[in-house]
Amino acid sequence: MNKKMRLIWQRLIADRRRFGLFCMLLFVGLLLWARIIVIARPSRTAVAEPMVEASVATLVATKHISIPVVFETHPAKNPFLIDDASFPSQNTTTDNTSMQSTNVGVKAEQDIVDGLTLEAIMGKMAMINGRVIQQGEVVFVQNIPDPLRLVELSGRSVIISAGNRRYELTIVPPRR
Repeated sequence: MNKKMRLIWQRLIADRRRFGLFCMLLFVGLLLWARIIVIARPSRTAVAEPMVEASVATLVATKHISIPVVFETHPAKNPFLIDDASFPSQNTTTDNTSMQSTNVGVKAEQDIVDGLTLEAIMGKMAMINGRVIQQGEVVFVQNIPDPLRLVELSGRSVIISAGNRRYELTIVPPRR
């Protein structure tokens, strides 16, 4: 048997192309074999809080225990919160623009819009004066004939409308 193996080995290494093909096929086979092992036995490690470690210990001891998992309904972290260390505020004024009109009710409306500050935009939501408002929701309703609604969101600006009047709020780029 030893002579037979030696003869096969000599035939294999005698031709460089055949030996290179053999090595490449062996390498691909080992990769596929390792992939099957990883799929069949995934790692069972996770980071857990100390309270959960006791549950994991009982899970290891017995096989079929279900552990209830509770998900929060609201995010714990506000995605619109700006980090003061990364973006220090140097200028508190915004470049909000509003359309001009001569009506007294519209003048009060414009004063309210001038007081609004667009802080962030994310998807179909915007943060205006610290409140998260979705597209179509009312932004402000007091002391004006038509409520201000968030109509359109784009890039770094939003459109707020009251009746047929439209106002644009934009985000001031951080100063460096």
